[in-house]
Amino acid sequence: MSKYRVVLILAIFLAVSQILFGQANGNLQLHYVDVGQGDMEVLISPQGQVVLFDEGANKNCEKPLAYLQSLNIQKIDYIITSHYHEDHIGYVGDILRLYPLQSNAYDRGYSYNNDSYGNYIAAVGKNRTEATLGTQIILDQNFANPVSIKIVTLNGNGINAENENDLSITALVTFGNFQAELGGDLSGKNSGQYKDIESSVATKVGQIEVYKVHHHGSKCSSNDKWLSITKPKVGIISVGDGNKYKHPTKECLDRLHKSRVKTYWTEKGNGVLPDKENDIVDNGSIVVEVEPGSNNFTVKTNNRIETYTDWENTSTGTTSGTVENPKFSWSKESDIYHYSDCKRVRKINSEFLKTGTTRPSGKKLHKGCPEK
Repeated sequence: MSKYRVVLILAIFLAVSQILFGQANGNLQLHYVDVGQGDMEVLISPQGQVVLFDEGANKNCEKPLAYLQSLNIQKIDYIITSHYHEDHIGYVGDILRLYPLQSNAYDRGYSYNNDSYGNYIAAVGKNRTEATLGTQIILDQNFANPVSIKIVTLNGNGINAENENDLSITALVTFGNFQAELGGDLSGKNSGQYKDIESSVATKVGQIEVYKVHHHGSKCSSNDKWLSITKPKVGIISVGDGNKYKHPTKECLDRLHKSRVKTYWTEKGNGVLPDKENDIVDNGSIVVEVEPGSNNFTVKTNNRIETYTDWENTSTGTTSGTVENPKFSWSKESDIYHYSDCKRVRKINSEFLKTGTTRPSGKKLHKGCPEK
């Protein structure tokens, strides 16, 4: 075989590997994408399968599309759409034009009377699949560390609800001891147009590590029963600056703080101001990452990385939201280390990122990090 042929075959192999696994880094990644006042989450399995939870608002899609491109995603394996409001399905056409859908697009079934719903149906086409209670997706099925995504409720969980928010799908992600919940815009209060769906769903979800805060921090979501049963350590609030709904609300944040949930916001929103002790607002997408077999998970924003211990490995009596703050961060490929609040840390590839409470041996402090 000629050298030219060997080089050509190698190039083809590398190109195919990039398409199939380019975005994978061996860890579970949950990207809570900053889409303004809307929802969009991207799950990347350790082996590179991609699941899109909700598809953002039908405005300013350039920013989230650029974020997807930065992840080196080439395709979408599955879609799970919580409900049919525009701020949850508005980007789907633009996304699927760039990233072809490989398998099912799960939704709650039925129909909805708005333009975004029609665009969604056209975009997913024959891949549209009505989810049912117990629908389960297994990612990396033939590998040692699979990822499970299970639909635990939809369409009001047996409660006669008419508001589209209350009909949201609830998905539970499980990876080893780590669990995260994504439940669209579920309500937790019987008030006017809304029904309390959260209370009946909480026991189906159980104790979790990460909670995508329902309905952008609405006053009618994240009720006390929900929080007392699910006990999230971290809450992610997807919210947009200047939104007309005054999200996130004081009522919601008071309940989250009372339950000792550390929250991270994609933007500052237009409601209650963040509390310096309990709320992190770094204006951008938020990444939760879990190594296979690890007892911990990390939350990464523009300006910081924080590490939490899974509930399975948290000693009795430790309160929800307790953080193990790594003081130092570094790349295993570099001879430089940083304080974890250094902006350079954000640029370290997750595959090589290491953190710790003590200085790593054999490495020098980054000159841009003032000695503390």
